[in-house]
Amino acid sequence: MKRKIHELLAVNFGSMLEWYDWTIYTLFAPYFAARFFPASDPAAALLAALAVFAAGFLTRPLGGFVFGFYADRVGRKQSLTLAIFITAGGSLLIAVIPVFDSIGILASSVLLAARLAQGIAHGGEMGTSVTYLVEQAPQNRRALAGSTTWVSVVFGTILATTTGLVINDTFSRAAIGAWAWRIPFALGGLLGLYGLYLRRRLTETDAFTTQHRQPDSKVAALLRNWRGVAVVFGLSAGGSIMFYTWLIYTPIYAQLAHGLNARSALTASLMAQCVFLVAIPVVGWLADTFGRRVFIIVFGLGFMTLTFPLDRLIDNTFGGLLTALSLALMVLAALFGVNTAVWAEVFPTSIRATGVSGPLSLATAIFGGTAPYVNTYLFKAGHHSWFLYYLVAVSSVTFLTGLLIPETRDLALDRADTGLLRNGS
Repeated sequence: MKRKIHELLAVNFGSMLEWYDWTIYTLFAPYFAARFFPASDPAAALLAALAVFAAGFLTRPLGGFVFGFYADRVGRKQSLTLAIFITAGGSLLIAVIPVFDSIGILASSVLLAARLAQGIAHGGEMGTSVTYLVEQAPQNRRALAGSTTWVSVVFGTILATTTGLVINDTFSRAAIGAWAWRIPFALGGLLGLYGLYLRRRLTETDAFTTQHRQPDSKVAALLRNWRGVAVVFGLSAGGSIMFYTWLIYTPIYAQLAHGLNARSALTASLMAQCVFLVAIPVVGWLADTFGRRVFIIVFGLGFMTLTFPLDRLIDNTFGGLLTALSLALMVLAALFGVNTAVWAEVFPTSIRATGVSGPLSLATAIFGGTAPYVNTYLFKAGHHSWFLYYLVAVSSVTFLTGLLIPETRDLALDRADTGLLRNGS
């Protein structure tokens, strides 16, 4: 039991810091945009900073497949350890980069390089951590165990949001823009080194050590399990775009579009994340009893019908943003309480990390990573409603995935290299 608790904490502590590092960039982009790009046009500088954020997602699919292959070949522990090492190094690098006024375009280039490296590591982090936790869990607790990955993600965003509040309360806007924006990146890098220590003490999963069989070709094995690939991609498309829209970008959108002050926006986000934090494991626990598909369908229907009403709730008040965020994140919890378990359950052990990490990171790069930039661009162009139609369309893909897939709750993780095709489903 003591070993299991350490494994749960070590994996999720690392995931928390991965997402802290990822989120803190978005929260502080409005402050440091002019430090890495020409300050003559603030709107263009912010778009450039968000483009670098999106660029980090371009390397996520590469990282997903590379780290997935590595985890399936060498082990989940080694993959998780390497991922957090790269992420921590990237944050420390961002914390010390000279600004545009000092070294010109080299500052932008180093920032981009750090984000691309973090994108590679982040692409393999989620899929491997999910694989590790689900493989180590009892069969009747796989959704609950997998959902703790998202709990750690939310803790990471809460930590980032809290850091943002503390920085905003402690320093003036001028001081933050000048140098204090570096503090959260330095903190993330230093905590990442502790996460590295924890992960080096992990033990390998029983599934990998006792049931591991290398297929002749992982590409061929993935093609044979094309339905599993489609399931992971379909669930990740809707989940990632809603996550990055509501949890990451909406507090910034409320400031840009409605003039809500930063403190109110970040406080509302923090409170809504606490609701999200409780809802996710509750759904995971229920899904271990009632199955996964019903919650996927609830997510799809929820955002297909509520996206426009939720957007109308956002105004220049704290209460409006808090209500919109809380409702949106409760709907998102319906998916996040089950998707991690489903991802792992649709693949055999030999290609599980690759099968989860690759399609997940690809869908996240396409839909999640571009969401803040597309939202900002369309808003600046006067077409914010187009982005809302886009959200509805993507959530319908996840809805259809939930309708079409078989129930995965009772699938054995140690089955042969046939995935969902074993039972002809």
